[in-house]
Amino acid sequence: MSFVDRRPASTGLAALALTAALAGCAGPQAGGPSPQRPDFARQAACSSLLPASHGGPMPEGDTAVLRWLGTSNYELAYRNTVVLMDTFYDRPARTRPLGFDVKDVRRADAILIGHAHFDHITDVAPVAAATRAPVVGSAITATTAQKLGVPAAQTVTVRGGETLRYGDVTVRPTHILHSTIQPELIPALANLYRADGLGPLTEAEERQSKASSARGSWDPKIVTEGTMGFTLELPGGFNITWFDSVGDIHPDERRLAAELAGRMDVALFPWTPHPIAERQLAYTFQHLELFKPKLYVPTHHDHIWGVWLDNGLEPLFMKIRDELPGTRYASPLYRSPICLSTSGPTRGEFHVGR
Repeated sequence: MSFVDRRPASTGLAALALTAALAGCAGPQAGGPSPQRPDFARQAACSSLLPASHGGPMPEGDTAVLRWLGTSNYELAYRNTVVLMDTFYDRPARTRPLGFDVKDVRRADAILIGHAHFDHITDVAPVAAATRAPVVGSAITATTAQKLGVPAAQTVTVRGGETLRYGDVTVRPTHILHSTIQPELIPALANLYRADGLGPLTEAEERQSKASSARGSWDPKIVTEGTMGFTLELPGGFNITWFDSVGDIHPDERRLAAELAGRMDVALFPWTPHPIAERQLAYTFQHLELFKPKLYVPTHHDHIWGVWLDNGLEPLFMKIRDELPGTRYASPLYRSPICLSTSGPTRGEFHVGR
């Protein structure tokens, strides 16, 4: 476990009271017991590995719980509201198991889809059918969701700038740009999997992988027109901004950054799938510099067999530590709760369960 606070030493003693106990996160890992769980995190939702969307415990009071569900999938549970971000659960063969199946997802009040590539939207139809929640995204996303089986009446098309409310969560979409992948990069990464002596996929594995990757859109306009970011605001102004891709900074992002200047509580931004850290840093860090979140949590950094590699977070975390001392960071394991205090004297404190 490790306590992570990257502010200057002058604030370090006060920061120890935050007890941000991190499992599988940045910083040296210790084998001893976790720091004491703060009072706001002494509840079932902050120790359970069962997501709220699967019937797990909901947080109490003004505690919010975030869970990483692989790739860029996240879940927010707050009061009586559950928001899902992306729905890519049935992943290609040999990709690391998430610890649950698509059929386990049965509760949501809103489904936000950042863009319609397969590794973000694959399971939108069964999740929408099981939860009856609206599917929110760009026009390309809405069209793709409908092709996958979501009723048109259950989709909500946004362009950016709208205000949507689901329970006690206000959702504001922002038009953003998708990252750019060089054409030769994807086959090069696929070759690495073949060259590393792990053997080819079986026929059954090939079928499963092709079926997963077919459930999405390859429309080139996704890069410039079809990608949305979302800011989720809770009562009292506590906010969480989630992007499932980061490319060059769009003017709408600058407007959002100006609106949230000095008060972005949590940023969920991708550590992009480029295998070379210097290239990744160019995309991700410019967004962290622009928004200067109080807490950064990465997305899109784990592998998809034959497509993306596991991407080590240390280069990014070291750069945050050295250049953005006001930003803390946490990298949870699949399904581990990140419990956030969103109000009162402990506002902004967080605890990450095992």
